[in-house]
Amino acid sequence: MEPHFAATSLPKVFRESLAKAAEVREPLRPSLPRQAATASSTHRRSSGVPPNQSHLVSPRAFEAPFGTQPRKPKPQATASIDPRDEAGILFPYNNIADDDGSLQQIMWAKWNHDATNDSQAASAKDAFVSFALYAQVKLQEAQRMAAYLEQPNLFVTAVASSLLQRCADRLGASGGIVRQLLQVLLSAIYHRKDADVTPARLNVDRYAPYFAEYRRLRRTCVDLLEENTRKHNETAARKQGFGKIQRVIQGTTRIWKHRLLHFLYFQWAYYVFRRRRIRRFVDRTFRHKNRGSVRDTFRAWRIEALRRAYYRESANYQTMLSVTAESLSRKDVQLTSATEKIAKLQMHVDQLTTTNSNLITRVQDLESQIRILKLTMRGSLTAPAAQDHPPLVSAMTAPPAAYERMDTIVYEDDQPRDDGGGARVNKMLLEGMFAMARMVESAVIQFSKESLEALETQYDGAELRQLSQRIADEHAQIDKITTGYHDVHLTNVLSKPVDTILLHWARMKLEESKIVLRPQDRMLKNFTDDLADGSKFSTLLHHLFPRDYDTHMVHEINVEQRLANIERFNKTLRVESSSDVKVPVIVTADSIAAQRGLENAVFISVLFTLSPGHFSKVNTEKCRKVFLQIVSAWKKVRSLMLEVKRTPDDPLGAENMMVVTLGKEMRRVEELHTLLQKEMTSLVCASNESAGVLSKLLHKILCFTWRMLSQRDRGVDGDIIDERRADTLRKFTSVSANVIRRLISDEPSPRRRSISDTEVMTRVFGIQKVLKHHFNDLHAIFRHYSCSTLRGHSATMSLQEYIKFVKDCNIVDKKVHLPVVDAIYHHCVEAQDDGTAQREMSPMDFVHALVLVADKKFPSMVFEERIQELLDKCVLPNASRSQPEAFRLLLHSPEVRAVLLKFKSPLQHVFKYYSNMKTDDV
Repeated sequence: MEPHFAATSLPKVFRESLAKAAEVREPLRPSLPRQAATASSTHRRSSGVPPNQSHLVSPRAFEAPFGTQPRKPKPQATASIDPRDEAGILFPYNNIADDDGSLQQIMWAKWNHDATNDSQAASAKDAFVSFALYAQVKLQEAQRMAAYLEQPNLFVTAVASSLLQRCADRLGASGGIVRQLLQVLLSAIYHRKDADVTPARLNVDRYAPYFAEYRRLRRTCVDLLEENTRKHNETAARKQGFGKIQRVIQGTTRIWKHRLLHFLYFQWAYYVFRRRRIRRFVDRTFRHKNRGSVRDTFRAWRIEALRRAYYRESANYQTMLSVTAESLSRKDVQLTSATEKIAKLQMHVDQLTTTNSNLITRVQDLESQIRILKLTMRGSLTAPAAQDHPPLVSAMTAPPAAYERMDTIVYEDDQPRDDGGGARVNKMLLEGMFAMARMVESAVIQFSKESLEALETQYDGAELRQLSQRIADEHAQIDKITTGYHDVHLTNVLSKPVDTILLHWARMKLEESKIVLRPQDRMLKNFTDDLADGSKFSTLLHHLFPRDYDTHMVHEINVEQRLANIERFNKTLRVESSSDVKVPVIVTADSIAAQRGLENAVFISVLFTLSPGHFSKVNTEKCRKVFLQIVSAWKKVRSLMLEVKRTPDDPLGAENMMVVTLGKEMRRVEELHTLLQKEMTSLVCASNESAGVLSKLLHKILCFTWRMLSQRDRGVDGDIIDERRADTLRKFTSVSANVIRRLISDEPSPRRRSISDTEVMTRVFGIQKVLKHHFNDLHAIFRHYSCSTLRGHSATMSLQEYIKFVKDCNIVDKKVHLPVVDAIYHHCVEAQDDGTAQREMSPMDFVHALVLVADKKFPSMVFEERIQELLDKCVLPNASRSQPEAFRLLLHSPEVRAVLLKFKSPLQHVFKYYSNMKTDDV
């Protein structure tokens, strides 16, 4: 069996070498360097999967790769051999990489040229004494032909395999073991590229020897190394051309810019010319169609010009208002800082006023004492005239002094005693007073000081009380009830749901923020769509942590960057400022944009627990002022007591005015101490109550957080408060009892005499049940038709929009005519009109109109089933709906995202300009 070689010619290098060898008639080494395929060449044959790998064949019985098969004719050679290739066998070269097998093909044809058919092969074999001699001669001939080739090679291996196959054929039945051994050897020598080591036919495109693969890979590695070295050496040369290439690129860019500007200019000029012609054509068409006079045309043009001027002036006015609002906000900040400074100065003024009043009192006491001393000295000088009158009578006859009489401490004796018993009693009383003073100083003053120091470490709880008051006020307004008293107990906040408490707390913090200018930025009604853009989150984080989340991050107009800032802040948020423990990642930019209420509520609960307002200290400034007054008054008492003790005469005598002053100061100390105890008691009670409520509330928030995270892991949507949806649901399910009573009374029923409230409310509840069941559809339908025209408010439905809704639903028929529908609209709209302005249909009016239309269209059905029948047959199958979710999915498509990223920067500037013009709530 002959080896199957591809019908290819020899390489070009080999042909050139053969031409030179033919001229010289002797073996010559090639003048060209070794030509080998490199990594970038297209002539390298891959050692991997061959191109015909998909043409797999099923394994068949073993066939010898070379030689002839018994009972089969020898296949004819399909390749035509060039004479130059045939002559080139005499001049082989070792440096030729015979990857395609062309050289092996020529050598095989030369070796087997004398055996063109089986008869010639048999005669050739018979010419030898034995087959062993014949095989030895053929093997030596093949070795001589391949003497100049690398050893081992494919040709010699094929010859050996062919001779072994012939030997096995001559052995007959005993050649089976030789065939098996030959099959094992071939599987060890040849590498099938399709993983079949025993091929049915030997094909160079489907198998290759292992030594040939090794040589080819070695040559490839050497060539790759040389090419890498050459490229490394040529790097410097290539770098020199970079400057020239850059200059060429700059020149080309300048030329193309000039051409582009030239093209844009002519396009603009052409556009202006076409626009002028279009305007001229429109003007001629308008004149031809209307056949109006010049006056009418001028009037229409003037109206349009005035309208545009009005819009332009309105825009300028809105810009001026935004600038004014910004300046007013800055002035408010300055006024706030000035108010704080005035409050601090007022504290110092109060202290100075108190000190001044004490000094005035002291001066008045000293003046009274000096006046008494003067009267006493005057009485001693006029002793003969005043022998019958004691000094006390002289003092009483003198002008009245500005001091209070002492009638409880002074000991008075009607009869003078010579033994000095009264003086001894007064001395004992004085010593007892000194002992009581020392006891008061050690007990009262020291105890008050320690109590104040302990009170300064407690928490205030003012934020929690403000939150409780706010929740009570808002729920009183919603339920239209009043509490009846101004003071709302703090523990009432524990009776509310946790999500309601968190929503009111976040809303309170947004209203306290100074950087929020628009009212809509302070309004928070749910944890989903109100937080989707991240603006309210940024404001809340800046209000709680102004240092970590600065104003530049708050005023970021790029929504994606704003959400990324919030996510990064969550990752870096610490449990305490001095702790390394960080809060786990709860919200991400994708979760906020996807309006996931569970993660947002949990993150706000974490912010609630870390809020600095809960840990503010008790304000003891007022108590400290009272304590300082007590200390100053007690110093004065001690000085007066020392002066009384130093008096040589009876210290507690009735004529000593220092005793009177001493009594007044002690009563003042007692009053101040009572006031201090009241203030401290109120602060301590409030602090303890707020601390207890805060601990219970934090426990409830912790349970709420774990429950929400558990629901998120299970994929369950938690029941989170949504005031916006609740308000919308209330609008679309509100049915007036008076309307239902009127409809029941209009029904033709001769036996009906009176309508009970139970019957009316039963009908109302039945209608509300149907409306709640179809709430989502009704809301989408109303939102679509309320925004279908450019005029009017987007939250209400005009008459034109209502008529379009009626026509789409096919409500008009023989029972309900179009004038009836129009009358129902005006009846519902004007029912609550106050006459101030033209109203449009609200959601409650829309529901009212549906009830009336159902009553007119299906009068024979049961009352509760009329609205259900109207919705099932007319409204739901035919009405159009607003689909914002589909629009949001369209915004996330790659095409829209690409356009948005392209024009992102100019759109942000435009948005920033017009957003500053919005000063009213939308």
